[in-house]
Amino acid sequence: MRHDAGSLAASVSPPRPATGPGEFEPFLTAREVAERLRVAPCTVLRYFEDGVLPGRRLRAGRFHPVRFRWSEIEAALDFEDGHR
Repeated sequence: MRHDAGSLAASVSPPRPATGPGEFEPFLTAREVAERLRVAPCTVLRYFEDGVLPGRRLRAGRFHPVRFRWSEIEAALDFEDGHR
């Protein structure tokens, strides 16, 4: 079953308290993001590759691990949801 960004925004788990200025926001793995969005980790990685979800590779190269910040994921999904 394929998901689009709009359906992802509707299925997001309740947000955790936002970090304030100067507070550390941990990086999340694709699996952790997938659990919050209720999709498969491969869907998160595909959306990253397609430019739908923001993230960063730990090293250069296509097959190195990707990490995400939840605040950036929420902002991207809010943007996608608002532009449909």
